[in-house]
Amino acid sequence: MSKLTQGKKASGVDNTARRTWDREEYRAIAEEKEKAAKEAAKARGAKDGEDDDHEETAAEIRRRKRMDRDPLHQGLIVERSLLKQRDYAIDLTSRLGKTQVVGFNTPLNQQAGWFCNVCNCVLRDSQSYLDHINGKWHNRALGMSMKVEKSTLEQVKNKFEELKSRKSPPPDEYVPDGFDGAASAEAKEREEKREKKRRKAAEAAATGGGDAAAGGEMDPEMMQLMGFGGFGSTKR
Repeated sequence: MSKLTQGKKASGVDNTARRTWDREEYRAIAEEKEKAAKEAAKARGAKDGEDDDHEETAAEIRRRKRMDRDPLHQGLIVERSLLKQRDYAIDLTSRLGKTQVVGFNTPLNQQAGWFCNVCNCVLRDSQSYLDHINGKWHNRALGMSMKVEKSTLEQVKNKFEELKSRKSPPPDEYVPDGFDGAASAEAKEREEKREKKRRKAAEAAATGGGDAAAGGEMDPEMMQLMGFGGFGSTKR
């Protein structure tokens, strides 16, 4: 036995059993406190269930801002409209590859990312921005619900006719993804030059074939354009 524990008596508290609590008593105390807080808030003119000293959580702040943006909650509209197709193009590449200096005093709409002027927020990547503008809260702020109008048979037929009437690009003007028009024009110009050389070689071979054979060997580039290979030995 150590010197610290010598001479000390054992404690008289029983730690072998779980402590029990009078739940009804503590429930009554909590209800009295809640009732007194509500009465004090009403006396100060606050709404039911709110306290002036209460600090809003992040979820409560988001909910309050969403309600402030909702035209139905503000009384600007009576009923939400059905979900409609947007009539503008989404710009995702205008700021691609550009450098921007962002400071503490930079306005929200000039910070790095994609800014939503309806919800007054910035999304840091394009996928989050697309999810946001296609989401429920953004469309609610525009006065629309997530319900889509059912198309009639006549509307479907008209849409098919519209798609059929669209002219597809000619094969010569079609440029695959990843290539621009300049690269395609350059390749076409090179092909035209090769074709012109082939025609000249064919004409030279047809008109002066005998003179070329008597004068010696032909130009290697000319022979390659005409399709002649080398006459080297096959020995190894």
